[in-house]
Amino acid sequence: MLKVASALLIVLALSFLFLFYGSPGREVVLSVRLPELLSTFAVGSILSLSGAVYQNALRNPLAEPYTLGVASASALGAVVSVALGFRPEGGALLFSILSLLLLLFAGRVFRSSFSILLFGVGLNALFSALILFAYALLPSYTLTDALYFTLGFITPPSLKLALFLCSISLIWLFIAFIVRRPVELLPLGSEMAYFSGVNSEKATVSLLLTFTVPVALTVSLFGIIGFVGIVIPHAVRFLGYRLGSGFILFTFLLGGGLLVLSQLIARQFLYPTLLPAGVITALLGAPAFIYLLWRYSGGRG
Repeated sequence: MLKVASALLIVLALSFLFLFYGSPGREVVLSVRLPELLSTFAVGSILSLSGAVYQNALRNPLAEPYTLGVASASALGAVVSVALGFRPEGGALLFSILSLLLLLFAGRVFRSSFSILLFGVGLNALFSALILFAYALLPSYTLTDALYFTLGFITPPSLKLALFLCSISLIWLFIAFIVRRPVELLPLGSEMAYFSGVNSEKATVSLLLTFTVPVALTVSLFGIIGFVGIVIPHAVRFLGYRLGSGFILFTFLLGGGLLVLSQLIARQFLYPTLLPAGVITALLGAPAFIYLLWRYSGGRG
């Protein structure tokens, strides 16, 4: 647990820096930076946990809601809902579930984790293009709005919403602890899972659906933030945690910490120009994705 304690200290240090960088006034800290910090940490922890579950459930080290197109489907659903006059959360959840069903169908057809990944990348490109197309047709929005939405721009929410997101992240952390047994067994194969009392097909579907729900919520609020779900689970495995409660808790803490760091860089790097946090996570995550693709495709011989 020493590494988990170290991760907690890192998160606390980043939080202190996030709150008090530039010596802001008390009102700014309480009304702007604190809600922004809480929501950013919650989103990062949700994305990292979801990425870890996706990778284990699909037995694919490159799987996460972003690379498989689930996040972009959620974003498209949110845009369509707003255009029709509805709240974005419902549309985001509906479209994310539909894209997940497409992925599960593709899994039956291709029966190859690499082919499923390529299918998801294709869905991601399609849904992202449809988001830009939808924004181009909406007179009250601009393509800049669409670009910021597809790159994950975290705006300071109300404290009430920030606390709600934190509670959601803690609920899904608790759920991750509850379902850790099937999450650990699924990568070992269907037969091993079956003889251990886990129906791999039902467990895969239920896990993916369960951890798609909070992703759809975060996307409907702040847009698409990619690569957190890839970078953090692999970083945690590299640091020695592969199974158990330690892996789940470490993933939760580092995921939130990474997005807090990314948001801090996005806010201060080109100040007063504000960057989407998704730009920073992409700059950090894309090289990691390429390395993992090379590693797991046999590139090392």
